[in-house]
Amino acid sequence: MKKLIIPTVYNLLLYTRFCLVLLAFLLVPRPGMADEPFADVHLHFNWDQEELVSAEEALAILNKHNVVFAVVFSVPSDNALKLSKLKPDTIIPFFSPYISGHSRNNWFYDPKVLERARAGLQQGIYQGIGELHVISGLGPRRDNPVLQGLFSLAAEFNVPFNIHTETSDYRFLAPLCQQHPKVRFLWAHAGGILGPEHSEGILKACSNVWIELSARDPKHYGGLLDDHGNLRKGWYDIITRYPDRFMLGTDPVWNAHQVNRWNEADEGWKHYSKFIQFHRKWIKSLPEEVEKKLRLENALRFFKIESN
Repeated sequence: MKKLIIPTVYNLLLYTRFCLVLLAFLLVPRPGMADEPFADVHLHFNWDQEELVSAEEALAILNKHNVVFAVVFSVPSDNALKLSKLKPDTIIPFFSPYISGHSRNNWFYDPKVLERARAGLQQGIYQGIGELHVISGLGPRRDNPVLQGLFSLAAEFNVPFNIHTETSDYRFLAPLCQQHPKVRFLWAHAGGILGPEHSEGILKACSNVWIELSARDPKHYGGLLDDHGNLRKGWYDIITRYPDRFMLGTDPVWNAHQVNRWNEADEGWKHYSKFIQFHRKWIKSLPEEVEKKLRLENALRFFKIESN
């Protein structure tokens, strides 16, 4: 006669705990294992980030998260080349007028900016211009000769221009994109703090403007999601109305509200997983075809990259 084995309460608890741990392991998304290809159109590899993360380590992070295409802006400008030289098929380096770590606030007075931009574009070293901050009251006037010269170079060499405006209205940008219809503008952060109605305003005003939604996570500007973590209706409506005009980026800087700190390095790349998973999560609320466009297809088309 076989002996009947009756499980103890302790054994049942152990078995239940094992099942819960196994289930949690299977359900938790693990970056880089099943992620769809992603285009990140807003990266930085600045001097104060390189103190913590090497170019090789940055590329490994992108590879881990299946980032198959990326745009990099750097301070100093040639820091972007440290990434593109290692992986030219993935990284698109932009010329930044911030030639040194101290020129962010006075680049628009330096005529050498235009000389270096032309040389870099002529040689094919850089494939775009930006990220360039044009902030009302703090940056250059919109008629500044150096700024206008950069617009002219973007049109001459047919390269995109990433522009960061921080104002109370999209109409600050409208005269620039209307004055330069041959320039393909990429509006950084959808205007920062501005709501979806401003994105719709600039898309209607200028057919040569596209919008990227980097730095719209809660650690930066926020504003995309409601208190329950869902995409706000206004953003859902404008994105699905203009599905070919939006792209994604992470903008991995930390702390974003205190850039270029003198006393500590920027650890943004250490938080890259948080930034990209934020975007991967909310875009799943979009229709499948729209999600694909934002995640990858719009960027490849905008930057004229062939997709395999």
